[in-house]
Amino acid sequence: MDGIVFDKYSKARLNRVNIYNPRLQQAVYNNTKAEFSIKAQKGDLIISSLEGYKTDTFVVANQTSIIVFLKRLAIPLAQVTVRDTVLSAKAKYENTKKQFYTMYRLGNNNDVLTLGPGGVGISIDALWSTFSSEGRNARHLMEIMERDYQNQVIDQRFNAKVVQRETGLAGEQLLRFLISYRPSYFFAVRASEYELLCYIKTAHNRFKTNPYYDDFLLLKPIKVR
Repeated sequence: MDGIVFDKYSKARLNRVNIYNPRLQQAVYNNTKAEFSIKAQKGDLIISSLEGYKTDTFVVANQTSIIVFLKRLAIPLAQVTVRDTVLSAKAKYENTKKQFYTMYRLGNNNDVLTLGPGGVGISIDALWSTFSSEGRNARHLMEIMERDYQNQVIDQRFNAKVVQRETGLAGEQLLRFLISYRPSYFFAVRASEYELLCYIKTAHNRFKTNPYYDDFLLLKPIKVR
């Protein structure tokens, strides 16, 4: 009896499959083309087995050839690549700088004086940045982006999740604490994990004595005319 073996799900050919006839106690392996040939007669039980697949059995009838489909013990999933989409504050800041390259060029007035082969000179771009409205607007936008970056750095270390874990505060009290005891950017950058936790615990002890200190939630909205 001749035969060929396939994967039931992918329909790919499988080789090195063991084909066994218990009556004759004969076993063969199929070849690299997944084909096999084994002695058998009507009524014989033929067993096909391969590591990682369920064993398949069939009873020989009048056929002289057969196609065997083996089922995997586990269905393989397509490979999935997981990438971190939550960029750090520094990475976001650098990406923003790349996106606003022109703005940074206009806003940069640090190098008014330049040193070249002919001696000290004046940078036209820096002068334009200093005195033009475009340069002033660009520097204003740069300041806003710098503040946003600093706030993101603080939020990475001092946030609701961290504070709630260390203090047990929740809801309105958690919000009061986050607003009242928000650390500075320089502290967030320089403090170790231990120093940050000590700061949170110390601030929490002060907060418990007067949880309504600097009640920002009761401030009326500012009217813009």
